[in-house]
Amino acid sequence: MFCDACGASLHAGTNFASGGNRARDLSPETRGQGLLGRIRHRIGNARGQLPGGGVVWHTPHPSWKWSRVFLRDWILRNRWELIAVILLTAIAAFLRTYRLEEIPAGFHGDEAWTGIEGLRILREGWIGPYAPSALGQASGPFYLTALLIWLFDASKFTVRLSMALFGIATVPATYLLMRLGFGRWIALFSTTALTVSYWHLHFSRLGFGLISLAFVATVTAASLLWAMRQRSRGSWLAAGACLGLAPYTYFAFPSLLATVAVVVAAYLWLEKGSLRSKTILVTWFGVGALIVASPVLSLAIESPEIYFSRMLQVSPSGPQELLSAEGGASTLGKRVWEALNLFLENPRHDGADGTGGPGVLDFGTAILAYLGLAASIRKWRSPPNLFAVVALLFALLSVVLTDQSTGAMRRSIIAIPWVFGLAGIGAAAIADFVRRHLGESWRPVSAACLATVLLMGGIWNLNYYFVNLPASPTFRWTFSTKYFEALDAAHSFDDPGTIYFFSDQKSFEYETIRFLYPDSIGVDRSQEFGEFDLEKLDPGPVTYLLEGPYMEEIDEIMEMYPGGELIVDKESQPLYIVYHLRE
Repeated sequence: MFCDACGASLHAGTNFASGGNRARDLSPETRGQGLLGRIRHRIGNARGQLPGGGVVWHTPHPSWKWSRVFLRDWILRNRWELIAVILLTAIAAFLRTYRLEEIPAGFHGDEAWTGIEGLRILREGWIGPYAPSALGQASGPFYLTALLIWLFDASKFTVRLSMALFGIATVPATYLLMRLGFGRWIALFSTTALTVSYWHLHFSRLGFGLISLAFVATVTAASLLWAMRQRSRGSWLAAGACLGLAPYTYFAFPSLLATVAVVVAAYLWLEKGSLRSKTILVTWFGVGALIVASPVLSLAIESPEIYFSRMLQVSPSGPQELLSAEGGASTLGKRVWEALNLFLENPRHDGADGTGGPGVLDFGTAILAYLGLAASIRKWRSPPNLFAVVALLFALLSVVLTDQSTGAMRRSIIAIPWVFGLAGIGAAAIADFVRRHLGESWRPVSAACLATVLLMGGIWNLNYYFVNLPASPTFRWTFSTKYFEALDAAHSFDDPGTIYFFSDQKSFEYETIRFLYPDSIGVDRSQEFGEFDLEKLDPGPVTYLLEGPYMEEIDEIMEMYPGGELIVDKESQPLYIVYHLRE
């Protein structure tokens, strides 16, 4: 190769002679191939000059053959691993269904909307990819809710079970992802941590559709890593189809799309191979995503004001907008610190999901996750490590650049399962450090210490979720039980008749009442939602249901209409009073 400017020969690995311009490429690879050949050669040269080379995989290439003999031998070879996965899945299923109707004790309005939309699907069939209820929701998870309602009944348990199934399925999917990316022991550690995590446990037990995004993000990552290893068109098509499911789950899915875009771009840059073959694989990936997501894309194009309204309500803002505002630099810095500290602390007390205070991880797992993050940054050429870092980055960016009042644990949901994968990487780094510096004899000691971290973390997570969190003020306010107890009391009579609903917080059209008592007849008699009047207007039986300050009216009602049946909340400070008149 020679310099066009001076004619001097170039040293190996250089493009320009001293003081010269661009070198004339006379290599056999590009001679006579024109502009496209030169571009390919330039990309290859740039990639080769990066320190450390191209893509690095730290696990063996997965070998799979679809035959009965291969499958039987594979099961025998991996029987203990399969038993571990089955056991973890069974534990996850138990934890995500145990006392499902009681914890959380109440029933959030957004959970009720899940049930209402499930009933609508049973009536109407396909309702599209988007539902306008609860300020706008992706409707994908509601179809599973509809199936369970059809199989069982329309109840609080059925709604929550439909989402718990996504949470349960995420556990074996996480094991598969971590096994592909990091090997057996990191997969076992991270999946165990995920199984008992209160973060994942809580959202798996709510009737919110967001946990389906964690499942789809896990399956998408696993399928994409498999496609990168197999390099077949079918595997890339399947990975794209998995990604195409994301817009049907929860409106935090753009973080997943951004993560996948960065990871795929980095992989294509680092991976050896012809530009043509890479283009073909990416095309199949895009085709799979576009086919599956086509109904969502059609809606977004035809009615953007409807589809994007929910996303705009979280007040997205960029660094420039934050910096230009009064005190913007300190506000941006505070948000960044809050996001980076999310493993240990979550100062946002969320009135939508009841969380706030502790971070998403217990202390021991959090420290391991931070160590794993540092180790993964160093190993960024490995697609699994890069995936973990980028997924966490975009999850935390969604916390920094959106409404700072609530939603930190919900908007960062795509970081599941990578956060627990990072903890597994951190555990493996510690075990490797001990082995290299103290010798093989210390390996059992390090393993025992890491197992203790898992055990203590599991105890903390389960105690926090099943004992401490339900007793917290935010949780009790978010999942208030007074509406259900009051409604149960009002419907305890053979014929409650028309319910006169006096509440300063909810209307009788509140979605929870509509779902749990769809046949109940009620009238708002409060000043906030109706016309205030204590007079009995219906000739048949009626039931007065008084909440909050309206409980003070019970004496006057009983004076006007004596002889009724009275039910008073048993709490030391009653939350409701029910008074039933038969005629």
